[in-house]
Amino acid sequence: MLARMFSGQANCALRRALLAGAAAALAALLLALAPPAAGAQRELPVIFAAASVTAALSELAAAHERRGGRPLRLSFASSATLARQILNGAQPALFLSANRKWMDALDKAGLLIAGSRRELLGNRLMLIRRKGAKRSVSLADPETLLDTLGDRPLLLGDPAHVPAGLYAREALQRLGIWERLQGRLAFAANARAVTARVARGEAPLGITYASELKQDSRVEAGAAIPPDTHTPIRYEIALIAPQQSSAATAFSNYLLGEAARTVFRAHGFATLGK
Repeated sequence: MLARMFSGQANCALRRALLAGAAAALAALLLALAPPAAGAQRELPVIFAAASVTAALSELAAAHERRGGRPLRLSFASSATLARQILNGAQPALFLSANRKWMDALDKAGLLIAGSRRELLGNRLMLIRRKGAKRSVSLADPETLLDTLGDRPLLLGDPAHVPAGLYAREALQRLGIWERLQGRLAFAANARAVTARVARGEAPLGITYASELKQDSRVEAGAAIPPDTHTPIRYEIALIAPQQSSAATAFSNYLLGEAARTVFRAHGFATLGK
């Protein structure tokens, strides 16, 4: 009887041990399968980039990771919005700007890693419309633009902070149309938003980057904006001080390489350098 008691106690102990081991194994499996904690996400190198490169840069970040690069956290907005955040204390590892002015401001404030600033891409401005629109527009004849708009607005990126809007305002002023459009303009938060809103039919026409024609099949070119009517469109990248991130440096070098240049061209950008 005593032997059976000890045997029963041993079996209970064994069952408890097995159950504890199984529970520990299950906990370890769930931990392995769980998404990274918020703290871990925050530790990923952060890349600030102009909204107009969203599709291309997302594709390249994924390709870079597949090649063994470190995972990155991408944050997209207008270049001015991102630059102001950096000036106010945000510390991304890398900044990709669609406007030299804002990179100049960061450089002047001593917020760029010395020697890391590089020209990356070029772009063009395009008057866009929903695909299948019947009216033709010629910027040489402003009446065709005004007639097409009717009582609806021309959509631009907000010239107060969106590079695409700044370039568009320059072009319209040079073409002598800006004053005639007062009261007939609507502004979007960034170049991508111009495309999306025209595609949804919120405005009959918009001015944004030519690369946007590759991003949404619902829009098409209405008219090319002559490049001599505005400041050349240049995208630049730079590492952000105070600490240089090896992961961001590796990604910056990757973006400057031929594999990335091929992807950028496929998304409608001009590649610079080399």
